[in-house]
Amino acid sequence: MFWRRKPAKQETPTPQAAPSREEGPPPAEWPLSLPASLSAEEVEAVRRRVDELSEAAQYGWGHRIDFGPFVKEGVMKDNFLHIVGHWDAWGWWPERLDGLRVADIGCLTGAVSMIAAHRGADEVLAVDEIPPYAAQCAYLAEVFRLPAVKTLVASLYRLPEMGVGKFDLIILSGVLYHLSDMLVGLYVMRELLKVGGTLLLESAAVPDDEHSYANFGRFAMGIWWQPSTLCIKDMCEFMGLSEVEVKMYWPDRCLARAKKLSEDPIPFRRGLNYPFDDLRDAVPRSMDLRRMAPK
Repeated sequence: MFWRRKPAKQETPTPQAAPSREEGPPPAEWPLSLPASLSAEEVEAVRRRVDELSEAAQYGWGHRIDFGPFVKEGVMKDNFLHIVGHWDAWGWWPERLDGLRVADIGCLTGAVSMIAAHRGADEVLAVDEIPPYAAQCAYLAEVFRLPAVKTLVASLYRLPEMGVGKFDLIILSGVLYHLSDMLVGLYVMRELLKVGGTLLLESAAVPDDEHSYANFGRFAMGIWWQPSTLCIKDMCEFMGLSEVEVKMYWPDRCLARAKKLSEDPIPFRRGLNYPFDDLRDAVPRSMDLRRMAPK
């Protein structure tokens, strides 16, 4: 007979204050419009092309984009403006990005990429693994005349092939919980960042700062995982990121900021789907199962 551990008593998660969608700082303003010099025929050509790009994507147009003469509604609405508004209000990124190399990974239609370019970033690499969304982003960069934006169709897991330490700022908005392997995804972010670089993350989350776990999302709305706020903090730290802050900004969504402060190896590498040269533990591992959570 196999010995089985007695199930731990379930506790009610300790929540963060989870603001409603009406609370918090105001959304950022969308800063772009089509050039005023475009004729009515040219504006109509843009509208037709936007509709074509929308029809080519399985779930249609991504972000709500105000082109000036017309607005294209998107499946994600203008949620990105609320995210950027919180980053602005909290001082999580600078008002100007001049001289910085930025990656917007999981860019969707590319609204945040456009804002980063408008704020002066030297380069914005907009990455999505879905070609129709990368095409939407590329078209926005064309019509809004933002040559700093470059698009790339690629899986997040393949990005280290580009080389490490390339970016000052990485935006990972609405992506973490879609990853089958959140740990490897965060390690990839750490590898791509320069020392001193910052990761800005937005994710579905459970407001629980005392228990570290991730609910299996069963792919509802494409969600593989619904991590607790402590789980996100733990994963970032175990994957080599520092000064991690995780805040709920809506009842089921969080924002996080983390920094890469050194090139030191992460403590434990066994079992991670990543081609490490050395799988030996960087620090002695604990044999105390009381470290595990939740309890």
